[in-house]
Formats: sequence, C-alpha cells, structure tokens
Amino acid sequence: MNCAECKELLVASLEGLLDDSQSQAVEEHIKTCEICRAELKGLQTLRDRLIDNGEALGQGSVEDEVMNRIFREQNARLKSAAQAGAGLRIRSLIMRSSVVKIAVAAAVVLVALGAWSIWSGTQSGVALADVLAKVEQIRAFMYRVDHHMKIAAQGESPGETDTEMTVLFADGYGMRVDASTPDPDTGQMMEEQLYLLPERKIMLRLTPTKKTYERVTLDDSMFEARRKEGNDPRLMIRKMLECSYEDLGKTVLDGVEVQAFRTTDPAFTGGLSGGDATLWVDVKTGLPFHVERKIKLNEQSEIRATQYDFQWDVPVSAAQFDPVIPPDFTPGLADGTKAPAFSERGAIEGLEFAIEFFGKYPESLDPGELMRTFQTRKASLTPAAKEFGEELAQAKSTEERIAKVTETMKPLQSLLMFHLSLVAQKQEPAYYGNLVEPGDKAGVVLRWKLSDNEYRVIFGDLHAETVDAQTLATLEAAVPK
Repeated sequence: MNCAECKELLVASLEGLLDDSQSQAVEEHIKTCEICRAELKGLQTLRDRLIDNGEALGQGSVEDEVMNRIFREQNARLKSAAQAGAGLRIRSLIMRSSVVKIAVAAAVVLVALGAWSIWSGTQSGVALADVLAKVEQIRAFMYRVDHHMKIAAQGESPGETDTEMTVLFADGYGMRVDASTPDPDTGQMMEEQLYLLPERKIMLRLTPTKKTYERVTLDDSMFEARRKEGNDPRLMIRKMLECSYEDLGKTVLDGVEVQAFRTTDPAFTGGLSGGDATLWVDVKTGLPFHVERKIKLNEQSEIRATQYDFQWDVPVSAAQFDPVIPPDFTPGLADGTKAPAFSERGAIEGLEFAIEFFGKYPESLDPGELMRTFQTRKASLTPAAKEFGEELAQAKSTEERIAKVTETMKPLQSLLMFHLSLVAQKQEPAYYGNLVEPGDKAGVVLRWKLSDNEYRVIFGDLHAETVDAQTLATLEAAVPK
C-alpha cells in the first residue's frame, strides 16, 4: 500500500468501515510511514473536536432549518476543498458517518465566530504533506528546467555551462529529457534526448548533432539516483518533509498566489552544507509552481537549477518513451558501459581505487575536494595515475577527455554517492580515511549507523563488519588524532 492509497482509507478506518484486509493494510503502512501516521493523528484530533462540538450544539435550541442550511453550505464548501486537493478526506467522512454531520455543522458555527478554521486557505495555508499526497496521485507531468553549472579545479578559472531542459515523467514509462547544451568543443548549442527506462534498466542518450547514441546500464540504486538528479518533484517534496524546513508564507509569483517552503538541511543535498532548495506551491491548486535549488561544491563551484512551467496530468503515449536510434547514428564513447553502484561493495571498490591511484585513502569525501585531488593528482604519482595522465594527454577531443575522466572516476563516484546516501538517510556516517593507513585491520575508515545499537564498519584492510555501539566506541577511540 502506498501513501495515496492509505490516505484514501484513513477516514473510513477511523469510522470502522474497512474490512479486515483493508484495516490490516492501513495499520501496517502507518507503522512505517511518518507522514500518514501524522495525518491519521490529525484526523483523529479533528474528528474528536468536531464530535465534541457537535454534541454540545445538538443539545442546544438550534432550529432544524438553520442546521440544514449550515450543513448544505458546509457540504458544498467541503466538496470545493476536496476538488482543490485538501489533504484530509472530510467529504468521505461526511458521506459515511452520520454522527459527524452535525459536528461539521458545529464547526461552521465556530468558523463564523472566528474561533478556528478548517480549509479557510487564508488562515491555515498549504500543508506540505498535502502537496505530496496530491502530487503522488498524478501519473504524468512535465516541466522546464534552467540548469547552471560552474566548476573549477584548483588554480583554474571556473568553467560555466547553461542547459535548458524539458522534462517529462510518466509512471509505467519512465522519464524523458530534451536538452539543449553548449558543445564543449565548438560552443554551438547541442540538442540531446535522454531517456530513463525502468523496465529495461538503462539510460539512453541520443545526440542528433553528432549522430551518436550511448546506452548505460543502471542498477536499481543508480536508477533511483538518476530520478533524483532529474529533479522528480515527488521525490523532492518527500525528501523535504524528512528534513528540517521552514514555511516562508504566501506571496505572489508571476501573478500567481503561492506559498513558499525552504530547506537548508544538509541531509536534503546529500550532506553538502552549501545547498538549499525553495519550493513555491500554487495556493489555488495545491501543486508545485516553481522550484529553485542550489548545491555549492566549494568556493568556486556550484550547481543551480530552476524548475518552472509545470503541467500536471498531461496525456502521454508509449511512443514518447520508445527511442528510435537512426541507422546512421554511431555508438558514443560511453555506450555499453555500466553505471557505478551506490552500495557498500561500490564504496569498497572506490577505496581500493583510491589506494591504487593516490597511494592512500582520500583526505576527504567532499565531492569538490575529491574532484580537485583527482584532476590535479596531488598525491604521489602512482603508476595508475601516471598511466591516466598519459592517456588523457593523448585524447583527441574534449569529449574524449571527458569520457576518459568519467570512466576512470566511476569507483570514486560509487564511494561518494554511497556516502551521500548515508547522509541523506541520516545514518550518521563518519569518515577517517585521512587518519588510517591502508591495510590497517583495526583502523576504522568509514562507519555508519544501522540501528540504535548496531553500526557497519569498513576497516583499513577493506573488510567490513557489523559491531555494537560499545565496540565502535572502542574502535573510534583508537583512531589516530
């Protein structure tokens, strides 16, 4: 059972109207879903208050005609709220539970007296959990993205790239991105189509201007990561709810009344402290209207993305997600490769690569710092680093050099992304590679939390163990300072 299905049944669950299998499914879901559990609690509180107020009012001398009029007006209001995507399914509660009908009428009286409000919009505003519930029920949508990237290696001027994209998501089909990016060799705009195809577990890129194609195999973790990189708003809102965020209130943006939510929580950006995201929600529709995201890699390097022109419940067809490779296209440099895995095994392979390439573990798992270390090869020049430098010098084009760097760095990408995923999942990772020598059987290189009393540890000789909190404390106390 997903969140949307659960929320449809919460009111009926409170009223005892579910059969045994439905009731059990709801109970199992709310055990593991904090969002639905919070909504259930809110429903219970609202129901109790409505019933209390309704009973008190029912004992008074309110004329039947007045009560009926109040109820009709409130019923119409609730239907309107439901159409606008109100999170709590009050309309279903009214239709199924007779005891609540008079309670809703009582609530209207309280609203008229200014005591409190339900669905007033002007007072309570938009709830982010409700936005997520509504977005998750939409099966296909599209939007535009302006993407700006500024990257600099140590001692070099920043290189900047601006990309314009149109993104189409459709459940059951995947994701398609139509992008326009400056060619690194000529500066001319280069058109590309990128497809993420879940059933085939591949990412396919078509570059018409160069008549090339590239197919990259993705495992489940990498496919999910690519979805996040594609800025799926459903994943973004879900992540924001898991992090610390602030409600900035209402304003007007491009002539539309919106409500803004902002987070600077490092967990939202995978542990990068210089990142933030702001989401503007259309107050009328309860759906995302505008998004701005920023990730600061270091003082000279950052990534910014603006999402806008959202279109919801768009019609889609299978043909839009069935890429056809023209017969005159040739394979690109990355065709047939496999994307790095974001897993413990991938992290260990990344550490193995660091020993081979740098002669030691990385000083830091900060992406910007590690990229600079790799590009400048500041560590002692190992045979692997020398060979890489020679191959890079022989590359005939910028594209070939980029492909060589990307392919060589895959193990480090696995290590970085695994660490970022641990941060994002709040598993409290700690890295000591700058203090531990390769081969140290007792030295903790990387550890993360599994549960209240269990931790996973990768040691200096690259074996991994699960230890309890007391054992970990002893191991970390022995790490050189």
